[in-house]
Amino acid sequence: MSITIQTGKIKTNVHLSKIAVQYNNASFVMEKLAPVFLVNKESDKFRKYKRDGYFSGAPKRADGAPAEEASLAYDDDTYTTFERAVKDIVTDRAMNNADDVFNLKADTTKFLTEKIKLGVELDAAILLTGATGGISSASPDHVVTPSNLWDDYTNSDPESDISTGKEAVSARTARVPNVILIPPHVERYLAHHPQIKELRKYWDPTALTKGGLPNRLWDMEVVIAPSIYDTAGRGIATATMAYVWGKNCILAYVNPADTITLARTFVLKSRNMQVTTWRDDEREGDWIRVVNNYAPKMICSDCGYLLASVIT
Repeated sequence: MSITIQTGKIKTNVHLSKIAVQYNNASFVMEKLAPVFLVNKESDKFRKYKRDGYFSGAPKRADGAPAEEASLAYDDDTYTTFERAVKDIVTDRAMNNADDVFNLKADTTKFLTEKIKLGVELDAAILLTGATGGISSASPDHVVTPSNLWDDYTNSDPESDISTGKEAVSARTARVPNVILIPPHVERYLAHHPQIKELRKYWDPTALTKGGLPNRLWDMEVVIAPSIYDTAGRGIATATMAYVWGKNCILAYVNPADTITLARTFVLKSRNMQVTTWRDDEREGDWIRVVNNYAPKMICSDCGYLLASVIT
């Protein structure tokens, strides 16, 4: 006697997809440095900022002379997206015991979405702070560890370190960094630094981060990056937690509308936090799968400045 196991058709779940797309956990901040850019193809060419010609002014011309010809300078670059996918099953027994079936499926969708977003955050951090393809490889002089770390309140000078970084970006791009990314353990030390304590005297107390920093520092938006991950990896019983962005601060000029901007995250429109569901009769439940197809890409490394390992 044969047994037939029926599995339902896989279909896109519009309601759960909306939950995944709209889900926002403040821990994930990569879009502040590499905003999402929706695309229709998994791989394609795009034009990338080239310094040539941007910073030479138009010449004077004599009466009746033709205007000088100028060419907008770009390099061709390519992106190739990759995919993260994760699934979980919501069993009939679990649904029958849940107060609200939709909330159970929505909570499962949020759980899966969080796992996807953590992966995206890690990819962005590796791109921007890593030795390959990031700020350090293209602009090695834009990566500096302060000579006096910021938890040394006697000798350190974070204002000078940050000012040097802003000037380095401006000198190469004619843009001034408008974002500073700071992990929470750096935030705690920085908030108690004498320089910041002096600034806070003149700052609206309702406009401080949870850790006590002004929400703008030296004319930059302060972005606190609290996401953590297990460095021990899957299958290891004892978790070892670490901040995704380490002990680093990143100064960046970010403008999605500008050809000169630090980075972008190319996301395949048709697979942007797509949620699919299907029935599994053998396991008596409904599978929920969340997929994201994307590629973080450096656009102009000169727009970034990495202050590495700023505390002990």
